[in-house]
Amino acid sequence: METYIIPTSSAEHIGANLLNLNVGANVLFLGKNKDGKNVFPDGETYVRIPDIELLEDARVIVLHSGMPEPDRGYMELQNVLDILNKPVKSEPLGDKKFKETDINKYGSLEVFFTYYAYGRQDKRFQTGEARTAESKMNLLTDHYGVQKIYTIDLHCADADWLKKYPVKNISADKALIAAIGNDGYRGVIHMAPDKGAQARNGIKGLEKSRENSYEVNMKANQDLGVRGKIVVVDDDIIGTGGTMVGARDTFLEHGAKDVLAAVTHGVMPEGIEKVSKAYTKLFLTNTINRPEANVDITELVWNAINNQEIGEPGGKSNN
Repeated sequence: METYIIPTSSAEHIGANLLNLNVGANVLFLGKNKDGKNVFPDGETYVRIPDIELLEDARVIVLHSGMPEPDRGYMELQNVLDILNKPVKSEPLGDKKFKETDINKYGSLEVFFTYYAYGRQDKRFQTGEARTAESKMNLLTDHYGVQKIYTIDLHCADADWLKKYPVKNISADKALIAAIGNDGYRGVIHMAPDKGAQARNGIKGLEKSRENSYEVNMKANQDLGVRGKIVVVDDDIIGTGGTMVGARDTFLEHGAKDVLAAVTHGVMPEGIEKVSKAYTKLFLTNTINRPEANVDITELVWNAINNQEIGEPGGKSNN
C-alpha cells in the first residue's frame, strides 16, 4: 500500500523537511485559494487537496501541529478529513453549476500531531467544564474514522481515558539529548520543573504550586545534588514561561553551576522569549513552527510512520 503524507498549513515545515531528507516520502501539500492563501479575507479557512485521485486505496497520514492557531488549525484539519472521507471530482458546467463525481477514497487513515492542542484540558477541573482533550480524540475516531493517532510528548499521555483511543505517543528525548551533546555539553544532569514532568520523564525535580497562568511557586523538597553541576530542565511545553523561569531560579539557588532548558513544544512566543532570556541556552524542537526552534524532529516523524526506532519516554538520567 502506497503511503501519502498530507501536511496541514501548520505542519508544512515538517513536510518540506521530509522531502529534503530524500527518503522517498510522498508528500501532498494543500492547495491555496485564488489569493495564494489557505484563508479567506474574512478569516474563514480554505482547504483543497490537489491530486486527490492518487490517494485511492493508499495509506494516508495527515500531519498537523495544533499551534500557532489552535482553533483555525482544527477547522482546517476537520476540512481535510471531510474531503478525504468523501472525495469528489468537481467539473464546472457554467453558470455556477458543477458536476460532482465520487472518487474512491483512501485505504487507511491516520493523523500525526506534532503538537496536540488542548492536551492540557484533559480533566474537568471545575464543574461545567469540557474534557476537550478527549472530545477531540473522539471526533477523530468516531466521526472521521481515523485508525491511528500519533502524538509527540502528549501532555495527557497518562490519562486513563486515553486507553480507549489508538494513540501512539512518542518521546522527543533522544532528539533533545543529541542536540545538547552536539552543542558540547557533557556531564549534565536532567531535572524536572514539576511533578508532571517528573512522571513523564522519570527524573527527579521540583514541586510547583500555581497561583494563576502567570504566577507559580517552586520548591525543592529534597537535596537534588545539583551543586556545581550543569542542570538541564526538561519540560514538554513552554506556555507563559513562569514554570521554567521559576525552576531556573530555584536550581541556581541550590548551587547549580549553569542551567539549560530542553523543551518539546514552544506554545507561546512570550514564554519562549522569557525562557530564552533566563537560561544560558534553550533547546526547543520544531513541533511548532517557531523561529527559536533549533532541534528538528522530522526524522522522528519519519521513523514513527515507518515503525522504526522512535525513542520511548525516559532515557534521561539524574546522574
